Amino acid sequence: MERVLVKHAVTGRMLLSSTEGLTYSFDQAGALTVITIEGVTADQGAAVVGLASELNVFRFEEPPDGPVVKHWYYVGDNPVRYDETTNTLTLTVQSEIEYRPDQYWE
Repeated sequence: MERVLVKHAVTGRMLLSSTEGLTYSFDQAGALTVITIEGVTADQGAAVVGLASELNVFRFEEPPDGPVVKHWYYVGDNPVRYDETTNTLTLTVQSEIEYRPDQYWE
């Protein structure tokens, strides 16, 4: 299983979660990653775009028979766009950090 979260980096506020029926894809664009999230409402899209330079994106790989692997992406000054006609949010992210939380809390 896998899930994606978009959070405000400063307050930790949850802005989007794929567990709410959103679909997503990750595509490499050179040193950056483009994340496309579909099914985003206009209110959600506006909230995310309004905080564009202060976003963190998390992707959790949660295999049934192994430890969780967490991927942390930082948006920084990269583009964040919302298309209201398709309910699609596109985030360009950098600085992926991959880690296993179980290696930090023993």
